[in-house]
Amino acid sequence: MRSNHSLDDLRLYHKHAMHFFDAQLAMLGEVLGKITDDRIGKCSVLLLSCGQTGSALLQLSSQAGMFGNETMMLARAFMEKITNFIYAAICDDKEYRAFILHPVYKHYHAIAELKMEDDLDEYLKNDTLRKQEQAKLRQKPIVKEALEIFSETKPYLNWTKKTLNERITTIEKWGKLLDVFFTLNKIRYYSDASEALHGSLYGCTYRLGIFDTDFDSTKGDILEKKLYKDNAYVLLHLGMLIHESFTLIKYTDNIEEIWNHSYDNRGNALNLLMHILERKIKQRE
Repeated sequence: MRSNHSLDDLRLYHKHAMHFFDAQLAMLGEVLGKITDDRIGKCSVLLLSCGQTGSALLQLSSQAGMFGNETMMLARAFMEKITNFIYAAICDDKEYRAFILHPVYKHYHAIAELKMEDDLDEYLKNDTLRKQEQAKLRQKPIVKEALEIFSETKPYLNWTKKTLNERITTIEKWGKLLDVFFTLNKIRYYSDASEALHGSLYGCTYRLGIFDTDFDSTKGDILEKKLYKDNAYVLLHLGMLIHESFTLIKYTDNIEEIWNHSYDNRGNALNLLMHILERKIKQRE
């Protein structure tokens, strides 16, 4: 949809979106140090990784006109990490155990893989030694359990068989979060990010709108306006997901003050999102 906002206005809104996302990331760092719940603490490694991905996303967003595809790839990684964090925190014990033991299973199989620094001749000679090392690992109860959950022969299994949609459905059924944000992010970014990540023609060009018959990127500043607007959407949507992770943590740990700041931030972000979308916010009578 063509924007009626001026380019200068969209640049300003984009700047506000960056500030919002940056603030949410800063609060995420504070929250990580306040987690005491054992299960959420183990899952919070994903939130730590989100902080790093978010920082990289901010850097790319400072040049929104150049790195649209790369931003989308990071947006997918970010939203899937937060989705996995919440899913792993609330799923059944069997799924949670698979989440915890998947790195053990991957390490077991990584021992047998050819590394970049390996000499091919030496790698072939040392095949017996690697198998012996794996045999030693199999004697450890935790490794044995991990291989029973996954596989001793298949090295590339995912930690869960649940699709992203199924994980989001579990979050919806839990019923304690604004789960619509997870569905929205999945619909808006997941597929396009996959195309960009895998290097399809669509994935390398869709942000330019060249296949949209109603969009003429050669007219004035229409393309630049689109790029700023799209990037602002990403930052606002992902920042709202951070707030949902705070809501989950709030059920077990005392983060009331941070949660309240984030809640206010999210309200402002929603207003900004509606304004960029040029939609009127209905007032309660």
